[in-house]
Amino acid sequence: MAGRRAVIACAIMRMELEAVAGGRDIDLHFLDQGLHRTPQIMPGRIQEKIDELTPLNHERICLGYGLCSNGILGVSGRVSPLTTPRCHDCIALLLGSNQRYREMFRKQPGTYYFTAGWIYEGEDPLSSVGRYAERLGLKKAQRAMELELANYTHFCFIDNGLGDRSALKARTLENCRAFGKEYMEVRGDLTYFQNLVAPEVNEIDFITLPPGSPLNEAMFYQVGEPGIF
Repeated sequence: MAGRRAVIACAIMRMELEAVAGGRDIDLHFLDQGLHRTPQIMPGRIQEKIDELTPLNHERICLGYGLCSNGILGVSGRVSPLTTPRCHDCIALLLGSNQRYREMFRKQPGTYYFTAGWIYEGEDPLSSVGRYAERLGLKKAQRAMELELANYTHFCFIDNGLGDRSALKARTLENCRAFGKEYMEVRGDLTYFQNLVAPEVNEIDFITLPPGSPLNEAMFYQVGEPGIF
């Protein structure tokens, strides 16, 4: 499909990608956000979607994922170049850059981030307690989540200007009260998303591979500062 690009992304990024893709020659495809809980099956699911799109012969396939616990390793574009953000965590995408994420991590390392997509998709801690309670009971579920969050001191809402922001902030504050965390709020930045869907991408922020070449972990460290991001 000459001149047309496809984006395959986690459903938590739907609002951001729809906001930046308007009017562009881009096909958006979203996969279940629950895949992040099973990174061992993520590559297969993403590859299945790429293969499904193969007959359309897109100019480029873009992934709306970070490295995500190695959940995209081995993925390749069959007949189209493959582009993916050069970041380890989708929070960098939502904050606009790896640099900003690193700066925030250094300033406040014990931060758990909330976004519109995470909340709407039921991935905030209180929603997780509800899922755990179905098999553990409410008290054990609450305790399990408290242990999971033990190293976090702050819950930070990334306000990207999308969705019902008052309700999203209220939900973040509700989580803060439930788990005894400090509330933070930062402005989101759609720059990384805008660059992902642009006709051309740069090699510092993105990895672009020719058709048939699989992603490997070393590619995420080839440019810029090595480390967790």
